[in-house]
Amino acid sequence: MERFDEHLHPWRRRSFDDAPPALRRRIFGVDYLRLRGRQAGELFVTRHGWPVLDSLVPSRWFGGERLPKAARALAGATGAVYRMPVWHPAHPRFALVIKFSRFGQPALLSAATGTGLDSALQDRIRSSDFLPPFEEFAHLERLRAAAGPRLRIKAPLAIYSPATRYLEWQLGRTTTRRWWYDRVLREDQATLPASQRVSYEWERIYILLYRWIDGIDAEKACESGALSYQTMVELTETARQVMRDAGWEVLDHKPRHVIVRPRGEGGQLLMHRGRIAWALIDYELLVPNGSTA
Repeated sequence: MERFDEHLHPWRRRSFDDAPPALRRRIFGVDYLRLRGRQAGELFVTRHGWPVLDSLVPSRWFGGERLPKAARALAGATGAVYRMPVWHPAHPRFALVIKFSRFGQPALLSAATGTGLDSALQDRIRSSDFLPPFEEFAHLERLRAAAGPRLRIKAPLAIYSPATRYLEWQLGRTTTRRWWYDRVLREDQATLPASQRVSYEWERIYILLYRWIDGIDAEKACESGALSYQTMVELTETARQVMRDAGWEVLDHKPRHVIVRPRGEGGQLLMHRGRIAWALIDYELLVPNGSTA
């Protein structure tokens, strides 16, 4: 398994802002520290991820048979998404969400009739593609900044790209939009020194690491009786409206993207200021809606 041996690097114990300039990358407005493994794999660590770096190095979750044996595929996820308990020195229940990026693949969504979506948004849904990994993190951070404390989301920790290379058809990627993704990233990187620029490696996979949020999705809560159907619908619409007010939209927004937290065995849910506490997950189709973002 590829190693990212932090003990070889004196910068490991420094703060994010004190890390050497050679490690720094800025991609779509998000700051990363880029670490290279012994086999040329790359780990892009965000500010959120740097304090838990020991839990993010691939040997903790990706080595050998560890991922298929220890991880749990998340119910309702349409892509390869897993929950993975990972060692952490201070948090025994620490877990990652491990998501294999589907960028370059058409989303093939359909806009359901009677959903109240305007025609422009329905057109975007029909022609949508999954976000590239760096754009997904960037969109999420912009949403976080715009929505503030009204919205709880998973913390984006790191993006890992193993050194292994594949044929494009093996990754399900199409070539029709490749030029566009390359152009957008190239324009974003144009003002940076050449040594700090990043480009997509189309023959490699990208794995997004998020911090796990405890709870169950609103659909499952409805099935268990913790939420009524009407409350589930209202909660889902509340999440959509918070995003819209902040200038964003998830094109395939649904109850499975809203997480609530049961309390004990009585079927009650965690409340915050008299309302059901909830969080938003799944951001690979998060896009600005043109209002304020």
